[in-house]
Amino acid sequence: MENDRFGQPPKTSYELSPRREEIEFFQENGFLKVERITTDEEIAWMRQIFEFIFSEDYAGKPGSPLDRSGTPVAGEPQARLTQAFFPEIYFPALLNTQFRRNAKRYAAALLGVAERDISSWGHMIQKKPGGRAASWHQDHAYWQPELDYCALGVWLPMHDVSIEMGAMQFIPGSHKRGLLAHRHEDDPIHNVLTVKEQIDISKAVPCPLKMGGATFHHSETLHYTAPNATQQTRLAFPMEFQIAPVRRQQPESMPWVDEFRAAAGTRPLVYVADGKMISV
Repeated sequence: MENDRFGQPPKTSYELSPRREEIEFFQENGFLKVERITTDEEIAWMRQIFEFIFSEDYAGKPGSPLDRSGTPVAGEPQARLTQAFFPEIYFPALLNTQFRRNAKRYAAALLGVAERDISSWGHMIQKKPGGRAASWHQDHAYWQPELDYCALGVWLPMHDVSIEMGAMQFIPGSHKRGLLAHRHEDDPIHNVLTVKEQIDISKAVPCPLKMGGATFHHSETLHYTAPNATQQTRLAFPMEFQIAPVRRQQPESMPWVDEFRAAAGTRPLVYVADGKMISV
């Protein structure tokens, strides 16, 4: 089977747990930088899957990348920013990595819940040279208004990543403000969001990383990545860790989601947990 072609991740004993000061920093600031969360060998194994998913051989197959570059601009190359959702559905060995085990341990501690109560889903992002910025936004803004979530994200690059290549940047403490109003930067069908208000970028904390490092952020922490101003394609593997979402009594007011649904159509209320699609 194609999803078995890469085998299992390399065996590693790189166990990692968050320190009390890391948990306190996250609670106060809404983000955390971890210098190393897994081994170079495991990242090399994941990168094989990453590059296969983004290759021409995988184009058009289930879970193949979507172009997230927005409306085409005359004279500029296409597909400068592409994204593949839920790769663990199609390559379930990704669920067996030390990266995920360590990240889940951190996520549970940072959210203040038991590990057994959280699940994960992933997405892979390829930002080619010239790839657009991911403007200031909160992850919560992309979620379904009918569901109540408790979640955070972890962001793992497949290589060293600089600010100029598109390393994560955060506004400390912004997670304490709740969900902010967002708007579409482009045609709503592309679902490219940014926060409506002006951001004081002097407060931004950029987090360049060496390979093996990662960042964590609360679902309501404002974050940004710059356009890729280098000649190297940026490869990042974010994952979300969550308690099982539940239906709200009343949907949250998220007019930008309504605009996207009007353009793209309404979809079933589902979420992905550890490689399985679950209806709510």
